[in-house]
Amino acid sequence: MSPAQNNAFNAATGGHPPSDVSTLLASILLVLLFIWAAWLITRTLSALYRNNADAGGMDLFWVGLRASALIAIGMWLVL
Repeated sequence: MSPAQNNAFNAATGGHPPSDVSTLLASILLVLLFIWAAWLITRTLSALYRNNADAGGMDLFWVGLRASALIAIGMWLVL
């Protein structure tokens, strides 16, 4: 960004640099991913206990693996 754009951004965000705002937004996304993964695993466990899961424990395994992969990608983006 040019110095004029940087000054305008700092004025609009109360003095926070663009890198801090970017980290904040990525961290919020990561928290939402954790909440989604917890909800997904809870729903899968509930289906498993009610005998509605497709392949027994394998369904839980694949759901957990996919959620873990998305969280790993999200952490890579934040860090």
